[in-house]
Amino acid sequence: AWQQEFADIVNGTKEELPPWREVNHEINLIDESRQYKYHLPRCPRALQEQLHKKTNRYLNAKWWEPQAATQAAPLLCIPKKDGTLQTALDA
Repeated sequence: AWQQEFADIVNGTKEELPPWREVNHEINLIDESRQYKYHLPRCPRALQEQLHKKTNRYLNAKWWEPQAATQAAPLLCIPKKDGTLQTALDA
């Protein structure tokens, strides 16, 4: 079935970055001089533990790197229907 064919992309996220390839993509900012106001993520108390686990997982996998910054895109904490946390960047 299709689940077996695409098992490598539909069975959750890996705990590590993919290997470097000959062509690596990057996101270029449209306006590098644009300033964003930084706000700590506001997360419902019931979802804060999930946010901490998710943040630590991203840091351990090196998807995110701690950086001192004067600006950042806001992170939205959205509860899913099943009670789990969905995060989204509002950029």
